[in-house]
Amino acid sequence: MRSNGDEQPCQIAFASPMKSMHHVDRFVEFLTILLDLVCVNGESSRTMKLIAYASIILSVTATAFAGSSKEVIAPAPAPAPASLGGWFVGGTFGQFDTDSNFSDFLLDGTLLPGERLDVDDAEFDMYTLHVGRDLGQVIGCDMAAYLEVGYFDGNMDFSGREQVFDNFSVPTFANFSGDVDFDIIPVTFNFKLERPLFGPVSGYLTAGAGYAFTKFSSDGDSDRDGGFYAQGSFGLLYNINEQFEVYGGGRWMYLESLDFGVDEFELELDNALAWEVGLRYNF
Repeated sequence: MRSNGDEQPCQIAFASPMKSMHHVDRFVEFLTILLDLVCVNGESSRTMKLIAYASIILSVTATAFAGSSKEVIAPAPAPAPASLGGWFVGGTFGQFDTDSNFSDFLLDGTLLPGERLDVDDAEFDMYTLHVGRDLGQVIGCDMAAYLEVGYFDGNMDFSGREQVFDNFSVPTFANFSGDVDFDIIPVTFNFKLERPLFGPVSGYLTAGAGYAFTKFSSDGDSDRDGGFYAQGSFGLLYNINEQFEVYGGGRWMYLESLDFGVDEFELELDNALAWEVGLRYNF
C-alpha cells in the first residue's frame, strides 16, 4: 500500500549504551567521595554507608533500563480485493446457409408441365455471447468451460411459376415469390482446448451441446418449436495482450429436424458449417 508524501516513517529511539555508562561512572565516583566524607566515625556511620550503596544500586539499575523501549507492532496489511482471475467473456459474428424441404412443402413434390420453382438456401447471420472460466491444463492444452447463448437470424427467398385455371378451365400461368424468416436461439454448455503454436498465435477446438428455440414466420403466419442442438468449432487465436484476444475459424452445427407446424415443413441444420470471427476479454 502506498503512503502519502507528508507521512514520516515510524522511528523508535534508543539511548546510547556508551553514553549511559559514562554518566553512571561519574555518578558512582561522586557518591564514593561523598561517602568517604560523611562516614568518618566508623560504626556510627554504617547506616549512612548502607543508604549510599543503595542509592548507587538504584541509580545503576535505572540507567540500565533508560535505553529500553517497548516494541511497536505494525498493523496487519489490508486484505487484497476480490479477483476475477481466470474468468472471461466474449462474442462472435458469423454466417452460414443450409438446405430445407421447402420445395416439397410448396408443390407437394410434383411440378406440372410449365411450372417452375426456385428456392434459395436459408441464409443465417449468427451472433453469440459467452462467459466462462479457465480450468487449467489438460494433455498439454489450456482447458476452459463456458456457457454460450446465440441468436441466428435466417431468411430464405423463393420464386416460381404455377398453373392457374380460369372459369373456362383453360390453364394459364402466374408468377409468385415470397420469403421465409427463421429465428434460432441456441443455449449450450461448452469446453475449449487451446494450445500455443508460435509467438502470440494459438490454435483452439471447442465442443458443446444444449437446446435450441426456433421460430418460423412467412406471410403473416408463424410457429415455434425447439430441439436438441450440438456444435463444435476450430480455428486460430491471436493474443493482443494479457486481456484481449481475437480469433476466427469455422463452426459445425447440428440441429435435429424441426417441425414448424405447417404441413410438415422442416428445417435441418445437419452438418451445417459456418465461418465466424470473435473477440474475448480475460479478467
